[in-house]
Order: sequence, then structure tokens, then C-alpha cells
Amino acid sequence: MFSKKQVVAFSLALTVMAGLFAGCGGGDKKAPGAAGKKVYNVGIAQLVQHAALDAANKGLVDGLAAKGFKVGENLKIDQQNAQADQSNLQNIANRFVNNKVDLICAIATPTAQAMANATKDIPIVGTAITDFKLAKLVKDNNKPGTNVTGTNDMNPVKEQVELGLKLAPGTKTLGLLYCSSEVNSQIQANLAKEAAKAHGMAVEEATVSNVNDIQQAAQSLISKKVGFIYVPTDNVVASATAALTKI
Repeated sequence: MFSKKQVVAFSLALTVMAGLFAGCGGGDKKAPGAAGKKVYNVGIAQLVQHAALDAANKGLVDGLAAKGFKVGENLKIDQQNAQADQSNLQNIANRFVNNKVDLICAIATPTAQAMANATKDIPIVGTAITDFKLAKLVKDNNKPGTNVTGTNDMNPVKEQVELGLKLAPGTKTLGLLYCSSEVNSQIQANLAKEAAKAHGMAVEEATVSNVNDIQQAAQSLISKKVGFIYVPTDNVVASATAALTKI
């Protein structure tokens, strides 16, 4: 569920997108059945399929429509899903650059990083990103200074760890489970370690590189008798939440 602050931030991002469109090129593109209207070409890249990122994707499309950009009228969308594969992300980025899209929408931190590495000219709007600056997507979160902008989804990590203690009082060891290649997860994992230390807890980490590693990683944490497992907004783990909760 999105907070009021997140909804406002996302609305602002859509307004930014509308402004970016106004300055984009591609003058003589025509929409099918809508003579005289310019057709804006948007590439949407999603890291992997899971409920949160699917909702972000839908929000982007719905938000564009609310701003007057509708598929079949003045908008063409190229939807691509990388299935959590880095080589797929690179191929998608190259596809968007070669097709000279007017705007790239990047869903999740690794996606935005791949898109930003591929072009410094095409505007990129990112969402489901923990920290744009720490991910090296912008020079400053308040003044990006690059071709990247968007909204973040930073968690209240300290408060979540404290909630874990309320649910599992007396916990002496906190378990951390996340994908080692996701910068967004590393940032939150470090914050969780700080919170654990402040409450006198030890930390056991288990990192994964893909969904196939999750079962073994989770079982290793259970064998170490952690009081509870903290999972950041990690896309690899989120895509296999059902399997994780069974373990």
C-alpha cells in the first residue's frame, strides 16, 4: 500500500514526465487513427515480475493516461521484462537506445542502472528505487544533474527491525536475506545491521544471486536459530516470497 507521501511524489514524477515529453524530439511521428497528433515512444523496462513491480508498471501507464498520453492515440509503449537477468537488461537498454525512444521508464534499481549506463541523452524516469545517489544514478537526490529522475521507495528500516523485536521478543540474532547484486538491498541491509547493533543483536547474513538460492539461504538462517529474518525491498527475493514463507 502506498502512503499519501508516496502518492504525491509519484504524481510529481508523472508531471515531470509530461514536461520531458514536451521537450522530446520525433516531430513527424503520427498516431494510427489520430492524424496530426504526435506519437511519443516510451520504453518501459521492468526488472522482474512480482506484485510490487507490476503495480509500479501499471501506475506508470495509468499515470500517463491521466496526463493525456494514451496508447493508440498519442503514445506507443514498448514493454520489456528482464526476468532478473543482467544480460537481458543490457539488451533492453540497447533496444531502447537503437529505437530512439522519447522516454525510458525504469522499474527497480538494477534496471535504472542498466538504462543509465546505456544513454546519457534519453530522459529516464525511475521508480521502485531505494536511493538514486547511492546507486550512482544522480549527483544529488534533490538536484539530479543527470538524465535520470523519479521516485524512491526507501523503507523505514529501523522501525521495521523494531517491529520484528516486538513480534519476536528476546531475539538475540537477526537474520538478513537479500540478493548481493542489488545495491538497493545492500543499502537497507547496512541500515538493518546498524539497527540490530543498537538493540544488542548479532546478525547472520545469507545472500543469494538468483531465486534458486533462496531455499538454501533461508534454511541456513533457520539452522543458525535467528529470531526473525529481515528482507529488504529485494526484487529477487520478492519474486519468490511464496517459496520463502513456506520455508
